[in-house]
Amino acid sequence: MASTLAQHVALDKSNNDDHYISKYLPQRLGNAAPIAYGGYAIGLAIHAACKTAPAGFHLFSAVGHFLRPVSTDTNLICRSVQLRQTKNFVTYRISVEQRNEASPNDTPRLCMEVLTDFHKDEPSVLTYSAPPTRAYSHWRDCKPWERLFESEWAQSGKVTENQVKQFTALFGLSQQIYEGRPCPEGVTAQNLMGMAKAVVTSQEALGPTEKSSADWIRVKHSLSTDGEQMASVGFIMDGALAFLPLANNHLFFDDVSACSSLDFSLRFFTPRPEMEKWHLREMVSHCAGQGRSFSESRLWDERGNLVACMSQQSILRAQSRAKM
Repeated sequence: MASTLAQHVALDKSNNDDHYISKYLPQRLGNAAPIAYGGYAIGLAIHAACKTAPAGFHLFSAVGHFLRPVSTDTNLICRSVQLRQTKNFVTYRISVEQRNEASPNDTPRLCMEVLTDFHKDEPSVLTYSAPPTRAYSHWRDCKPWERLFESEWAQSGKVTENQVKQFTALFGLSQQIYEGRPCPEGVTAQNLMGMAKAVVTSQEALGPTEKSSADWIRVKHSLSTDGEQMASVGFIMDGALAFLPLANNHLFFDDVSACSSLDFSLRFFTPRPEMEKWHLREMVSHCAGQGRSFSESRLWDERGNLVACMSQQSILRAQSRAKM
């Protein structure tokens, strides 16, 4: 079983050299359904694209659609097709598949399609980036998730024993591979990712699109290549966006029948992120309706430079009347 983020996004070249295969099985994270965390498909697709791109080109865009849930029972397969290559740009389409033993011809299950764009470094005409929507505490003044949960929630009796088990099952994997320190100003830090539905947060008077959450993140183990760095950003940034609208509105997984990502758009603004260093991630939700939601997270380094941005549209399906 993988124990570092580099291992979670690790790939082996196939024997016939036409695709990559994940070294380890994907796992669950932040999803009540018995399926793998969506960040695996994103991270492995990005890593496969980075392994395919020629030297001197850096990923700046990855846009994809979740087509089927990823099973935790089999490895992921990443196939790359080059769509263009010019002096300054190269583009690949990455398909993410899993073997389907139930199929009569062992036809792979297509789980995700991703378009990845690479750009050769060019001089900057202008250099600037937007700040977070509000001021947040520095990482030195923020407690790690596990300490916050234990000291302020579990030991004080604010959550039940069943909720303790549920929180660990949902978010335990992330605590093994990267350190997360939620900023106390954010909604999810105050209501435990929405699990504590009755909590009145400091942003209660704000509308759903004005609320925000943030945390400081750094990967616990070394990442040796630019591809691993880029893949790690994709893996981490996928987290929480699908259920952020629930957390902002006193709801949790048990209030809906489906809550998961449908598509994503990831933009990189630096060619060489360093995820072993502290980064601030802020998450906001822009829209909800028609059984869907649209949310966004942005990532800054400790110097305040915008590193990446991910937006997602997600299914947010109401429970049937029989269940309500």
